[in-house]
Amino acid sequence: MLTDLRYAIRMLLKNPGFTCVAVLTIALGIGANSAIFSQINELILRPMPVKDPEKLMALVLIDPQGDYSNQNIPFPICRDYQEQSRAFSDLVAYATVRPPMQVGETTARVPVQLASANFFSTLGVAPVLGRGFSAEEDRNPAGQVSVVISSACWQERFGADPGVIGKILVLRPAYVQPLHCTIVGVAPPWFHGLEPEAPEVWIPAVMEAHFKKSERVDFRLVGRLAPAITRKEAVAELNVVTRNIAEKYKGAVIPGYEMEGIFPSDLRVELRYAALGRWGAFNSHRTLRRAAVLAAGVVGVILLIACANLANLLLARAANRRKEIAMRLSLGASRSRLLRQMLTESVLLALVGGAFALVFGVWANQLLCHFKPSAIRLLVESRLDGNVILFTVGLSILTGLLFGMVPAWQAIQFDLNSALKEERAAMNDAGLRLHVRDALAAAQVGLCLLLLMGAGLCLRSFLELHSANHGFNVRNTMIASLNLKGTGSSEETARQILEQLVQSVKALPGVRSASFASSFPLLGDGPWSMPVFEIEGYVRRKDEFLVMEFGNVGPDYFETLQIPVLSSSGAHLRERGALAWVNESFVRRYWPGINPIGKRVGPYEVAGVVNNSRVKNLWEEPEPYVYVQYLVPPLMRSDQLIRRLGHLLVRTEGDPKVLLPALRQAIQTASSGLDASRIQTMRQVVSSSLVGQRFTLILLASFAATALLLAVIGLYGVMSYLVTQRTKEIGIRVALGAQRRHVLGLVLKRGLLLVSLGLALGLAGALASTRLMSGLLFGITPTDPATFVSVALLLAAIALLACYLPARRATQVDPIVALRYE
Repeated sequence: MLTDLRYAIRMLLKNPGFTCVAVLTIALGIGANSAIFSQINELILRPMPVKDPEKLMALVLIDPQGDYSNQNIPFPICRDYQEQSRAFSDLVAYATVRPPMQVGETTARVPVQLASANFFSTLGVAPVLGRGFSAEEDRNPAGQVSVVISSACWQERFGADPGVIGKILVLRPAYVQPLHCTIVGVAPPWFHGLEPEAPEVWIPAVMEAHFKKSERVDFRLVGRLAPAITRKEAVAELNVVTRNIAEKYKGAVIPGYEMEGIFPSDLRVELRYAALGRWGAFNSHRTLRRAAVLAAGVVGVILLIACANLANLLLARAANRRKEIAMRLSLGASRSRLLRQMLTESVLLALVGGAFALVFGVWANQLLCHFKPSAIRLLVESRLDGNVILFTVGLSILTGLLFGMVPAWQAIQFDLNSALKEERAAMNDAGLRLHVRDALAAAQVGLCLLLLMGAGLCLRSFLELHSANHGFNVRNTMIASLNLKGTGSSEETARQILEQLVQSVKALPGVRSASFASSFPLLGDGPWSMPVFEIEGYVRRKDEFLVMEFGNVGPDYFETLQIPVLSSSGAHLRERGALAWVNESFVRRYWPGINPIGKRVGPYEVAGVVNNSRVKNLWEEPEPYVYVQYLVPPLMRSDQLIRRLGHLLVRTEGDPKVLLPALRQAIQTASSGLDASRIQTMRQVVSSSLVGQRFTLILLASFAATALLLAVIGLYGVMSYLVTQRTKEIGIRVALGAQRRHVLGLVLKRGLLLVSLGLALGLAGALASTRLMSGLLFGITPTDPATFVSVALLLAAIALLACYLPARRATQVDPIVALRYE
C-alpha cells in the first residue's frame, strides 16, 4: 500500500497542471457539501455544553398535521405534567419573555427566561459566581425576586464586577409594578440556554404571573428520562398524561390565562433531543428537514457534476497512459494490481481536495454569514469539529472511489497489442456511438439543467412576488416610523402630537392623503393579536381557540394605501369615534354567505369590508384581519408609548422622495423629540420585506452558476480531447478534400448529440424534482413552461458554444502538420 501511495504522489507531482485542476474541482464539489453538513451539524448535531446532552429530552406537543412548534403551554399545565409524569427523573419548565430591563440609568428590552428551580441543576450548569434558584424561590411569587444573569450581561451591563452578587436590576413588564430583582448568580460564559436566542436573565418560573398580563407566556418542558425508562415507554406514558390533562380542562380557557389559549384534546407527545444543535427542539423540524433536503440536493448535484468532470479528466489521462499501462502489463503486472494503483491515485486526489474543501467550507460560511439577512435563521456560523472532519474525509474517500472506478476499469480494459502499437479508433461520421466520456458529459449537462431550472423558477417566483397585486398601492407612498423614546411626553400630549402631525402633513403641497397606524407588519411590527371569545353567528369547532389579528389605524388609512372598500354601513368615523373593518378572508372564514355589516367581533361591531391586502407578508395568502379605525390615536400606556408611537403614512401626487425634506421638517416641527430618521417609500418597504427571498435566490443562482461552469468545462474538455485524439484523422480528411465546414459539422454533430441527450435527461429530472419546490414558489407552477423553455435554450446555447470552440480549432488543422502528428 505504501508503494502505491509513493508512486501515486510521484505521478501527481509529475503532472502539476492536471493535479491542480483536479484538486480545485473536487475541492469545490466537496467543499459545498461540507459547508451544508457543517450547518446541519450546528443546527441539530453539535452537543450543547450541558451534562449528558444526549440524555436531555424535550417534551414536544404535536398536532394532527405533524408539527406544533408553538407549544402554548400555560404554567398550570407545566405543573400538571410535573405532578403526573413518572417518565422523567427531572423535568424543568422554562419560557422566554422580553420586558424592559433597567440597570442604573440604562433601560433596554432584553430576553428574560422564566425557569423552574431545578433548571440549572438538571442541566448540570454551575454558576461561576453565586448560586442558582432554591425550591422556595420557585414557590412564593410574593417573596424576594432572585435572578441569575448571563456572563454577557455581567460583563456588558455590570462591567464584570466581582461584587455583582446582591446588586439590583429592575424588570418593567407592562400593566404591573416594576420588579426589583436581586442578583444571586452569574451563569458560566459557555452557557447560553437551550434556545437560539440567548437570555440575559433567568428568573424563577413562579414569577410568570407578573408577565402574562402584557404578553403570552408559553412554557416548554425539558427533562431527563428516569432510569430503566425507554424513550418509547416514556412517549406512551406522556400521551396518557396529555389526554388526562385535556380531559381535565375540557377545551376551556384556564382562568387567568386567556392569552395562552386552550389545551387541545388531539395532541400527542414527541420526544426530541433538547441539547443537540442550535435549532432547538421546539422550532419547526418540518421546515428544517425541507431546507436540509433541498440544500443537500443542490450541493449533491454539484458534487456529481464535479465527479463526472474528474472522471473525464482521468479517462483522458488514462488514454494518454495506455502505452505505460501496456508496458507494465507485458512485464507481468496484474490488472487488479494496476486497478488498485489507479484507485489509490484517485483517492489521494480526493483527500487533497477534501483538505482544501475544509478551508473553502469555513471561508464560504463566514462570507455567507457576513452578508445574510437577520431574518434567515437556517444559516449560522459554524466551526470545525470531529463530525465535520469525519464527514469530509469519508466523503472524499467515497468520491475518490466514485470518480476513479470507471476510469481505472476502462484504463485496463484494452487489447495489449493495439496499445503497444498506439492504434487509435477513427471518428466515424455516420455512427455516433457514445463512449463513457460522452455519457459523463451528457450527465453533467443534465444535472446542470436541474439546478438552472430551480434557480430559474425561484427568479420567476421572486419577480412575480415583487410585481404582484399586494392589495395596496405602493406607488407614490411613504411611511415614517415615529418614536417618542426619551421625550417624557404624557399620553394625552403624545396623542395630540400625532393628530396635529397628520393634519399638518395633509396640508403640505403635493400630499394627497395621510393617516396613521399603530403597526405595519411588513416592517416587522406586528400584527397584534388578541383572544376573541365570540364572533357573532359563528359556531366554534371543538378545541378551537379564536385569536384575532388586528391593527389600529386612523382616518383615510384605506384611501392612503388605496385598499378598496367592498361594502360599508355608511357610519361616519367622526360620529362614532371608532369603526371596525374586516377583510375578505375574515368574511370567508367566519361568515360565508352572510352579510357581515353590523355583526360583532368580540367588543367591536363591523362597519365594513375591505379588500384583502398582504399586510403580514407578501408570499402568504392574507389571513382574517380586523382594522380598528380611530378618529384620533387611541390612548396607550406610557411605557409602550415611550417605546413606539406608530407609523405615519403619506400618499403624494408625484415622486414621494421630493417631499422628504418637507416631511422631515413637519415631523420636527410637531415635536423635537420625534425621530424622523426612519422614513421609507413603500417600494423600499416591499423590497426590504423580500430580503430573505432575495438572498436565497442569489445563493441558489450562485450554486447554479457553479454547476454551469463545471458542466461547460467538462463538455469543452470532452470535445477538445476528441479533436486532439483525431488530429491525424482530420488532417487526412482535409488532405483528401474535405471542406472545413464538413469538419466543423463532423465535430459539432457529436457535440449536438451530447447536448441534446443531456437536455433530455435534465428536463425529465426537472419535471420530477421541481415539484418539491412547490411550497417555495409564488404565482407560478413547479413546471412553469416559460421557465423550462427559456432555461433549456440558455443552457443549449452556452453548451453549443463550448462545443463550437474545439470544433473551430479542428477546422484550422494543417494537413502537413497533422500527418506528422506523433
